[in-house]
Amino acid sequence: MRAEERLRAALRSIEVDDGFTQADVGLDDGSLLRFRHRVGERTAQAIGQGVAEDLLARMAMFRLNRKHLEVLFSDGSRWEVYFGG
Repeated sequence: MRAEERLRAALRSIEVDDGFTQADVGLDDGSLLRFRHRVGERTAQAIGQGVAEDLLARMAMFRLNRKHLEVLFSDGSRWEVYFGG
């Protein structure tokens, strides 16, 4: 299964802060992916064990801004959510 398909299947929630500098993507096993893009900081981390760890290991890069969260995976798949900003 491609990483994008795995993320779509496990996705339960998406929370973004007011400044669009942090996004938490909740997954069905209780783990989450936390994305941060602030001045001098661009990080992605898995919180909890399971799906988040697997997806983080398969991630090539991400973008987070007012417009969207876009995740590119090493298998060539891509996942994106628009915020409408």
